[in-house]
Amino acid sequence: MGTRFVASAEAFVHSEYKQRVVQSTAEDTVYSADLFDIWWPDAPHRALRNRLVEEWEAAGRPPSGQRPGEGIAIGTITGYDGATIEIPRYASFMTTPAFKGDVEYAPLWAGESVGLVNDVRPAGEIVRDIVREAEEVRDSSGGDHLAEGVGFEPTDPLLEGQSLSRRLP
Repeated sequence: MGTRFVASAEAFVHSEYKQRVVQSTAEDTVYSADLFDIWWPDAPHRALRNRLVEEWEAAGRPPSGQRPGEGIAIGTITGYDGATIEIPRYASFMTTPAFKGDVEYAPLWAGESVGLVNDVRPAGEIVRDIVREAEEVRDSSGGDHLAEGVGFEPTDPLLEGQSLSRRLP
């Protein structure tokens, strides 16, 4: 679900990253146990294919220390303290508007659900749609057995019987 929120109006991500999410399909993603492992090793992830991924795949998916262009700077980010941080290829970071560099070599995190994302919308609209769709599924299939199947117990008696969509602004 995080992929959907990357393409929200409020998401603090590079505009090119948002557009890539909107234009991509599930087949445009690649899973790796350790491609973007600088600063965050051993963290399996899925990202959109870009020039870095294509070059890595063309080289046979070599391990860390043997990847094409390893150690080359792809850009910079200005830190909260005003310091400029150089970003090397294969660094694990979020490609925000503060990134000044080549997005084709930056991680563009995205799940296989990316193919379901077709636009950039306000996060509130996205949440309301998710709640509405969940309620439609619940209501069309008889309702209560869905919650029972996962051991759900309402914890707040004041909310019992209320629709989530009626509680959202």
